[in-house]
Amino acid sequence: GKKSTHTNLNILFSFLFAIPATIALVQGAQQLADDTAESSRMEMAVETGRIHAGNYRLPPQLSGRDHAEQNGIRVLVAETEVGTDLGMISTRIYRVLAGDAASSGSAVPMELFAPLGADQSAGRRLLVLVLMVTLGLVAVVVLFANITARRIARPLRAMIEDVLSISRGKLDRRIRTENSFGEVAMLGWAVERMVDDLVEGQETQQALEKRKREIETLRGIRRNLRPMEIDPPVGFSFETLLVDARGGGTGDFADALSDGDGRPTLVVGGTGERGMSGAMLMAMTRAYLRVAILDGHSPSGSCERANLALNRDLARGLFASAMVARLEPSNSEIELVSAGHSAPAIRWDAQGQQLRKLQPNGIALGFDKGPVFRKSMETLKLTLAPGDALFLFSPAAFEEPTKEGKPLGEAGVFALAKYALQHGLSAMEEKLHEQVGGSPAGDLAFALCRATPAQS
Repeated sequence: GKKSTHTNLNILFSFLFAIPATIALVQGAQQLADDTAESSRMEMAVETGRIHAGNYRLPPQLSGRDHAEQNGIRVLVAETEVGTDLGMISTRIYRVLAGDAASSGSAVPMELFAPLGADQSAGRRLLVLVLMVTLGLVAVVVLFANITARRIARPLRAMIEDVLSISRGKLDRRIRTENSFGEVAMLGWAVERMVDDLVEGQETQQALEKRKREIETLRGIRRNLRPMEIDPPVGFSFETLLVDARGGGTGDFADALSDGDGRPTLVVGGTGERGMSGAMLMAMTRAYLRVAILDGHSPSGSCERANLALNRDLARGLFASAMVARLEPSNSEIELVSAGHSAPAIRWDAQGQQLRKLQPNGIALGFDKGPVFRKSMETLKLTLAPGDALFLFSPAAFEEPTKEGKPLGEAGVFALAKYALQHGLSAMEEKLHEQVGGSPAGDLAFALCRATPAQS
């Protein structure tokens, strides 16, 4: 990537400068060495000629370093003052003894002389050369460092500007990494990923808060739309129950009301929508049905009026369902209708000691303006003998998962119905919570009408 390309260029430029600098340094040092050696030999020759020309006289004894070289050659190096016709000269003497005579002491020595003061020019030249090469390397390093710093600093400044913008609330600002490379690019990607996670977390938090507010609103709506308190006719009892979901709910509802002639009516309905739209649809459906029932209309007539109003008011695709049962106290007869309610009514036959499903025909509220709805509506009439009962419930009860992860199904709902007949809806609610492990996934509405057994 960019990091590898930039690194390769740095290495290439370093080699391009280091190779000739090294060659120049080696060649310069070699030339200095050759020049220094030649200068030293020339100085020794000049010093030797000068002293020999002055008829030199050595001290009786010389003290210095004695070097034994190959081939029996011995060299005595000493610093001394030599007397000449020109006066005393301080010098360095190299006394050379060669061959067998060197060991016997009978040989005539060869004496060479060199000035004591060393020539500093060669060292200065070498120092200048080293300094020039070093300064060149430093300049190249500084140049590359400056270029690299600029290439790093520019995207870093851009990143800082982007992060500051994001911190001020501009969460749609992106981290610019197109001109960065290597670790800087990785840093930019990491910051951008962090910002994405931050935005996602913020959106999730906002969604949770919105959902929480929605749940509280829905619960408030349900609390304010509880069934009416009615006085049941002699020989009958009525119960309704709405088990709130653990979340926002599904808009199912139960209602109990009585018209002007004292005929009690039970309603269990559902909307097929969740959240706020489900709650509003539930409130509308319940209100339209309640007005029609309180005006004295039959269950089928009440559903027709509610269907016409909902078809006019609802957006296409929205619908509601309802199961409506009205009791005529004078003859214990019940009129039962279903407006698309997929959960059947369950009748308890006390004489036969069995539960029976009742499912009148009918389409959901809001689908059709009237003709098809009226034609599909079927009214079932049944008489409740003493000990008989009618149990209404939400369709969602069939799909409600138990603690084992399996839906209640028809067998589970029928078992709940039988338990409610024996102990009432409040006791059945405890049984339901036990089976599903707490609050249900959706709202579950129940209604129960029982004919009091005859006293013996």
